[in-house]
Amino acid sequence: MKNNSSNSSTETISETTSFTKEENAGGISQAPTSKKISFFSAMLIVMGGSIGAGIFFKSSSVLSLSQSSLVLAIFCWVIAAISVIAMALALVEISSARNDNLSLIGWAKVFCGKTMFKASKNFMFYIYLPLTYFFMPLYVIMSLQDGLGALINVNTEGATNPFTFGTGADWVIWTIISLMISGYFIVISGLSSKAGNIQNKVVTYIKFLPLAFVAVVGFVLVGLAGSSASATVVRPTTETIASGASLQTFAPGLGLFLAIGAIFFAYDGFYVAAGIQSEMKEPKKTPMAILIGLGITTAIYLIIAISMSINGDGSFYGMQETMQNQFGTQVANILFGVINLCIAIGVLGIINGFSMWGPRFTEDLLKEGELPFAHKYLNKLNDNKPIVGVCYALVISAPVVVVFTLIGALGYIDNYGVGYGAGMDKLYTFADLMANWTALFTFAFIMVSVYGGLKNRKTNKVVTDQKSYFKPAAIITIITVGISLGVTVLLPIIDLFLLSHVDPAAVAAAGGSYTDIVVSRIMLVVTLFLYAGLTFAPIYIENHINIKKFGSIEKYEEWQKQTFVVS
Repeated sequence: MKNNSSNSSTETISETTSFTKEENAGGISQAPTSKKISFFSAMLIVMGGSIGAGIFFKSSSVLSLSQSSLVLAIFCWVIAAISVIAMALALVEISSARNDNLSLIGWAKVFCGKTMFKASKNFMFYIYLPLTYFFMPLYVIMSLQDGLGALINVNTEGATNPFTFGTGADWVIWTIISLMISGYFIVISGLSSKAGNIQNKVVTYIKFLPLAFVAVVGFVLVGLAGSSASATVVRPTTETIASGASLQTFAPGLGLFLAIGAIFFAYDGFYVAAGIQSEMKEPKKTPMAILIGLGITTAIYLIIAISMSINGDGSFYGMQETMQNQFGTQVANILFGVINLCIAIGVLGIINGFSMWGPRFTEDLLKEGELPFAHKYLNKLNDNKPIVGVCYALVISAPVVVVFTLIGALGYIDNYGVGYGAGMDKLYTFADLMANWTALFTFAFIMVSVYGGLKNRKTNKVVTDQKSYFKPAAIITIITVGISLGVTVLLPIIDLFLLSHVDPAAVAAAGGSYTDIVVSRIMLVVTLFLYAGLTFAPIYIENHINIKKFGSIEKYEEWQKQTFVVS
């Protein structure tokens, strides 16, 4: 899977305040009330913005990238947590420079200049927004298929088959359901923050059920059946470059940096907490709230990751067979089914939270004249009911979902092989590919903004609420995130060039598919460059259009300042 990924950026924790950052859904600006949030409420906001379903989709990858070493996997979680905590603390100062819905887009504008601002805007609107509605509903559907399959086949021994429609075009049916899910949340949560917050309250209570269950049952199973987990690296005995193995298989250090990058997905949404300072009763305690909140989150993640890792491959699915052996088929399948349904609801919460924010940051971009046809809708924008933002979100998302669904279901490879129905295994594999880069690009833009904030300490061009801990936090952020992102970007490119050393006969002898290896490696790099292209190419296209229309960029920017609200 957001990868972030995947946590809700809006979780209503406390009813003692009428305005919290969670109600902002990642940065929705509302007029603050006289009530302020307490230290405890702020800490819960941090946890609510960080804890999500991502742990269930990334724990297995982290263990695999750590070469099945539980010790190295735990080390990766700790290093990633330190990086995230440092980034969150750095963002306390960064976010103090603005108060709007743009979040990391606004931070890039203030601290990184025009080009990086435009790039972050393009990424968030043309990539992050529509693709969230591509792969997040798919992860809801996958968990739903697993849950319903287990409950329907409650007395079936061994692995439980996922629920399918049994047609030759299951992917079409599920795509229609996916579009309905996205459309519902974009419209309902986008237009009504009240409805979105009610839905968030429901999700808040439900999403902790699978977390608590897995944490407890995993250790119970080990007590009953023992564990096959390894504390040391399990080196491959038969895999070679010729047989299709990645370079990271033979270099545990590279795998660790990849694992840290994967963990970032599980924390995606933590940056919501950076803006709570202005709403706290005691703003000076903001860093401590972030530190404790993310510390507890890390402890929870570690417990769950260890619980799943000592019972198999690091995933909840790997625990199913052990549960059947120890609890009996019927009990195990009921538990497995119910927990997967809870996971599905947790992912719905992510979609709900993003849908509260997406239309609003879209309207903020329209206010500044940063999206096509902005001048036509300038007088129709509404902070409380962003109808125009909702329409933009629907128009940009629906075609992208349809196009990428067609590519995934009909033209991609199948790395699942579980039997999710016609086209679905391929579609899930393709969704994983598309999701892998989104959280990394998000963290990259935040890192660049933090670097800009560090430079600002010398120039003081931007007025911020300066913190004594900012410099060390910023340095830790830049080093850890920078190295992890660098390895994550370079390794697929190296693996692509290593295709020349892959022997089809050796791949077949190892039980693999040469075609699948070639397609997956090429598409991984193609997706990277596609993201980069859609992020930076529109800048030059916009400049060309504006020069042709206004005569120069300077004249266009002057018109923009006179026409729009440019911050």
